[in-house]
Amino acid sequence: MTAKSSTNQKVVNATVNILLNAAIKAGVGGGIAASLLLLVNQIAFSWLRTVLIPPAFITVWIVTGIAAAMFAGALVKTPRDGFHAGVLAGIVAGTVSGLVSMLMAAFGVTFKQVGAGVLTQFSDAQLASMAQSGITEQLLSAISMVIAALFVCGAGGIVVAALLGGVGGWLYPKFNK
Repeated sequence: MTAKSSTNQKVVNATVNILLNAAIKAGVGGGIAASLLLLVNQIAFSWLRTVLIPPAFITVWIVTGIAAAMFAGALVKTPRDGFHAGVLAGIVAGTVSGLVSMLMAAFGVTFKQVGAGVLTQFSDAQLASMAQSGITEQLLSAISMVIAALFVCGAGGIVVAALLGGVGGWLYPKFNK
């Protein structure tokens, strides 16, 4: 390995570290904001849930991508660079909010209808048999709520947050000139 290639590798590593740090900072902030929106979503006010919360999630995830591009600073020269930083930040934000959603589901705060729906799929005899095996109705309901949160807010949230974070990161260099 030559001295020049070693220097180039150090520059690349430093660049990657700066981008990752920017994405993690923005992603954790976006994840906390999305988690707060999950808590606000538990308020039983239908207009809030249908009109305000969905655009707020979209805004949070786009702003997460913009923040990642801002934190990366001079490394984001093109919209493509911003997109990459935004996608990474979106993945972090989606992961944080997905974990919070699964934690809330484990405590029975979210996806209550899923837990009740799963219980209706079993007969009384099947539920009694499971109870004898140590699987109570509450445990079965909690497991189903956490699995629903895993797929909806975990996997789905990560994909949507990554895409919208990428859009935000892509937009930043276009308006920063």
